[in-house]
Amino acid sequence: MPCFPLLIIVLGNLMQPTGPQHDATAARPEGAAFPLLRQAKSTVADEVASLKAELSKKNNELHEVRNQLREARKQATLGELVGTTTHEFNNALTTILNYAKMGLRHEDKPTRTKALERILSAGTRAAKITASILSMSRNQRSSTRMEPVDLVALTEEVLVLLEREMMKYRVQVEREFSDVPRIMANPGQIQQVLLNLMVNARQAMPDGGRLILRIDTTAHRQSVNLLIRDTGCGMTTDVMKKMFDPNFSTKAGPDETGKGGNGLGLSACLEILELHSARIAVKSTPGKGTGITIRLPALRPAAAAG
Repeated sequence: MPCFPLLIIVLGNLMQPTGPQHDATAARPEGAAFPLLRQAKSTVADEVASLKAELSKKNNELHEVRNQLREARKQATLGELVGTTTHEFNNALTTILNYAKMGLRHEDKPTRTKALERILSAGTRAAKITASILSMSRNQRSSTRMEPVDLVALTEEVLVLLEREMMKYRVQVEREFSDVPRIMANPGQIQQVLLNLMVNARQAMPDGGRLILRIDTTAHRQSVNLLIRDTGCGMTTDVMKKMFDPNFSTKAGPDETGKGGNGLGLSACLEILELHSARIAVKSTPGKGTGITIRLPALRPAAAAG
């Protein structure tokens, strides 16, 4: 008679749990079956929380450093403006003093009339310089406030401060300004971009040349285009690839007016334009000049009116 059924019965009895081991896991409180796993989870959660706190701290530090850098750039721009304004005021005062002396030396009416006209012209220019520097100073105080801005008027204010400098270096400024919609912008930041790009263009023409400024709009007035083009030395492809990199500069240092050479100007311009959702395009040919086109979103009529 085969013995297989008996063997199966014996094996079945051997596999049955016996004694207190049968309910060892069930006897533990709920959630305590794997104490080591629970401890590991708690450790990982603590580590993640610690890393999140450290990351938040580093992000705050980075934000603070960026604000400090932005403030330093703003102060550098104001420093350049002070130098430019001092020079411009000196020119205006020299003109006023010289023609005042001429009027006192000559008693004939034609000479005195000419002297008074020149004094009036120089005084009017000094008033414009004062208005421009006060406007730019006010605009520089707020580094984040956005408001409807007339780009043509903003450009004219910068040109008032650079007019004599352009004349000194025999740079002819050509304005091609159209009727354009306003843009939503921070005036101080846009003036910083304009000042930097115009000075760069002037420095690219040590022997004089033409600075073409064109402001126009697209067919449906959805954006405002600003072109700053010079007839200077131009740039190679390699220089164009690195022109917006921080600390990159082709200049040995500041020029005789104290401007440029630190490699921060164009990188700051790019950062500002990105904050304004602007697009920038550069075209340059060595020996022929450089053209920089900036496209800024235009305000809708309702927003501009408000």
